[in-house]
Amino acid sequence: MLATAATGCGSSQDASRSGDPAAALADSLVHGWIDAAGGVGAWDDVRSARYTVTTVWFDSVGGIRRMRPRRVELRKTSAGEQSRIERPEAEGLYVQVFTGDGTWATLNDAPLAPDHPAAAESEYVGRDVFYWFGLPYKLMDPGVNRSARRLDEGGFELQITFGDTIGAHPGDRYFYYFMDDTPYPEEVHYIEQGKEDRNRLMWAEVAAAEPITYVVRRTYTDDEGRLTKELRIDDVSINPCIPDSMFQPPR
Repeated sequence: MLATAATGCGSSQDASRSGDPAAALADSLVHGWIDAAGGVGAWDDVRSARYTVTTVWFDSVGGIRRMRPRRVELRKTSAGEQSRIERPEAEGLYVQVFTGDGTWATLNDAPLAPDHPAAAESEYVGRDVFYWFGLPYKLMDPGVNRSARRLDEGGFELQITFGDTIGAHPGDRYFYYFMDDTPYPEEVHYIEQGKEDRNRLMWAEVAAAEPITYVVRRTYTDDEGRLTKELRIDDVSINPCIPDSMFQPPR
């Protein structure tokens, strides 16, 4: 989830995996997705990004129960990938920052203690907003393990795990489901580290923000197929100027 560099098609890494059919199939699926998303070099050209991700919760009959927007700013630096999230809540404005080698958080500009929930999750959510926006390129990061299989009912399952030192939750597991006639996955499942429940997301829309594409809507449903939650990305800006001060903790 984590390093900046993406591995190109036809790399020596791919060649070393060619003797493993499951690994070779996985790399083929990811490379097809990368080509459709803008090409192998497109993510390298993204040095920063700004967008809004809105979480919408629905009631049992499909009505909107609650909406929560978060303003996200990302950038790549020599210190690593950095992210800043501004999240308004009833008690005020939270800011959560991951600097690449540390974190900090505030509520209404007041610093929060490291054990405060908003501060404690800053690294995980900071990496999370980078990961989802940076797909499919993030799947080629060092430490990402890829395997795939053809499903009996048609299509493919791409399985993603992580090395023990990768990210805040290296035990997370992801499953991407591809149909035969499209390079984009249509459904994604994930199991969080230390948990057994499988979260299921449908990818409802893809949009372009030159030079890459991104998933606009990710929807969750319950066991009966009813919509329970949606995450929507809007107002995307690629390579905005994001000053260092946005990532420096308050005095």
